[in-house]
This record gives sequence, C-alpha cells and structure tokens, in this order.
Amino acid sequence: MTSFRNILSCCLLLSINLNLFGQEIGGIKSQYSSSWNEFNVGNIKQLNLTEDDSIKIAQLIGEKIDDRNVNRHKSGFIRFREFSEIKNTNIIHAEENYFLIAAKDQYQQHWALTLSAEGKPIEGFLLSSELYYTGYDFHEFEARRYSPSIPYSFDPIKQRFEFSSIFKVIIPDEHSTLIDIDFHLDETTNKRYVQVNQNGHFENVKFVDSESNYVLLDEFDIHSSFFQQNTGSKIAEISERESLDTVKIFFDLDQTMNLLRNDAFSQNLTLRFISKEPGTFSLFQRYKGGIGISGDGDFCDIEEPDFTSEWRALEMSYDIVDLYKYTEEEQAWNPNISIEDFKELVRKECGDYHYSFVEYIQVEEQIKSFCLVENITLKVVFSPTDGDDRVTKYLIFILANSC
Repeated sequence: MTSFRNILSCCLLLSINLNLFGQEIGGIKSQYSSSWNEFNVGNIKQLNLTEDDSIKIAQLIGEKIDDRNVNRHKSGFIRFREFSEIKNTNIIHAEENYFLIAAKDQYQQHWALTLSAEGKPIEGFLLSSELYYTGYDFHEFEARRYSPSIPYSFDPIKQRFEFSSIFKVIIPDEHSTLIDIDFHLDETTNKRYVQVNQNGHFENVKFVDSESNYVLLDEFDIHSSFFQQNTGSKIAEISERESLDTVKIFFDLDQTMNLLRNDAFSQNLTLRFISKEPGTFSLFQRYKGGIGISGDGDFCDIEEPDFTSEWRALEMSYDIVDLYKYTEEEQAWNPNISIEDFKELVRKECGDYHYSFVEYIQVEEQIKSFCLVENITLKVVFSPTDGDDRVTKYLIFILANSC
C-alpha cells in the first residue's frame, strides 16, 4: 500500500497538474471542456473524459434516498455532465490503482467517484443527500450525512467513508416540533461505513446502531456519541455538576485533539437535545484560553493571564447541532506579557523544572506557543412553548492538556 507521505505527495502533484473541468469565460462558467488535460503522476497517466461519459453507480444501501437515485438514473450510471464544476481540490485520495474524487451533482448531492490509474471511470457512490416529504398531519425529513455541518468524512488510513442515516417525523407548525423524538435516527444513534477497495470499488458496508450516552438536566437531555463509548447511560464518571445550572465534562487527550483540530481527519462533536416539554433552543459557545507548560507528562497550569472569546451563536438542524471547531488562528491569543515577566511567572508558579522549558525564549512571539485552549463552554437557552420562563444551562468541556 502506498505510504501516507507518498499519498500526500501524489495529491500535491495532482493538484498542480489537474486542470478544472470547466473554464470561466466572461464571468460565466462554460460547459465541461471536451477532455481533461493529459498528465503523468506515478501510475496515473492521463484523463480523457467528456461530458457524455458516465460512471457506474454502486448501489449498496437501500434507503429512500437510494431509491430516488435509481429512479433518476434507471441505467445504473450517472453522466459527468450532471456534476457541477470539479476542481483539483476535489481530489481527496490517491492510490496505486485509482484516485478518489468528491463531487457535487446538480441536485446538491455529494458523491464519491473513483477513476483508474488510466483515468477511466470505475464507480460512484452517493455520500450525502436530503429528502423532505410534506403531509397534512406530519412531515418527514430524511438525510444521509456525517453531521449537520459536514456532508461526509473520509478516513485515508482505513480508506472508508463515514456517515449517518437521518430520519425525523415533524409536526407541520412554525417551530417544526419533532414527533416520537426518542426513536429518530441521527448522528448520535447510528454510523454507516463504506470502504474503497484496492481496485477503486465501494464495498464492505457496515451498519453500527447505538444508544448514545447523555447529560441529564432538569428540562432536557443532551446526547452525543462523542462523550465516550456508547452504552446509553448517563454520564457520571467523566462529568461533575458544578451547580444546578452547570455541568463539567472531562475529555481525554484523543477527544481533545479531535475537538481542537479543524481538518478532514478529526471528528465532529455532534449533540442531540431532547426536551421533556415542547420548546425551542438557542445555543452559544465560547472558549477560555490559558497558559500551560507541559513537561514529561507533568503539566503546570498558570492561573493568569487568561483569555475568554466572544459568544458564538450555533445553528441547530432540528434537534442536532455541531459544536463549532476553532481554526488555529481563532485559538491563538496574546497574553500581553514581557519575556522577563513570563519567565518569572513560570519559575514562581511552576518551579525550576518547568522553567527549563521556557528559558530559551528570546522573542515575545515564542510565548504564544504556550497559550492554549483550556475549556469550551456551551450555553443552552431553552424557551418552553407554554410560555414559562426560559432557562439557561451551561456545559463546560474541560480539555486535556497532557497525558
């Protein structure tokens, strides 16, 4: 199997050599060009596809979304003309015998497409889509996605896609109230996996259904498969109630890294809200930054100076929301302290051992490497439909800063 470094190198070369499907002419995108330009990267020699070329659809899951897709493409193939403009950034993986493209069709659905080393179509798989059925007594929402903010997730090591099946029954009112909320499929109750084999075909469909763990509050529960291994139990051993309105949840190092990394290799923290009475949620988050010196597994946390970001509003998808993932730039903050004062602060609060890790600092910019995100706070405002006073609860996610 190609090494990860070789994969990255291959993808980089592809991004340099692969031209766009369509060209911009006078501000208006033209139709697909008659062919892709030839290029030579390793065993991938050339692409020579026209807009009338088609790719076979891998029909692996028999959900309503797939049934609709079969009705649209009765031949079992989808033509390349049905995809929007494909750029070099659509290439997400490359192997010796194939490379993998993520593309969006004219219906705003996301697909995975594999092409051979010779640039010939192999197979396509529908990764993400949505359906909404309207009725007199109730509506239905069905979807396939990884999370509310990300359509799919691909693991290049395992060479497989991850997503969830979504199904919601909704009362047709202005608040889009959900019916039988305990039985709905979403990102906290199921995971679906589809693998790409060494020849570029999709296979090994895996269904994993589970009952997610939850935080129990007076007015509502908060469920997530991210909290710990799913057993459908209340979170106790990894959380504590700071007050009636505040619960702390402690993350291990792997969870912390996933939450702080904002890239294709990290997981999302997806939360599901189940209220005991009808009502609406408003969600906000912010983070607290601090200064920490990490030795050989021995972490020293300096109380001040610290930093608190502004509240950021989050958008729910029915009863589901993704915690916002801060970029590296957003995580950075300036403690506004001189080099001399910083070193003295470390020596005073942490001792000579941790001081040895900052003694080398020569410029103030180096101090920022010790500034980190200590915790993320989620503010949950619940407004009951019956007009009772709204309530505000806080979840504080305590992040691990060392082993």
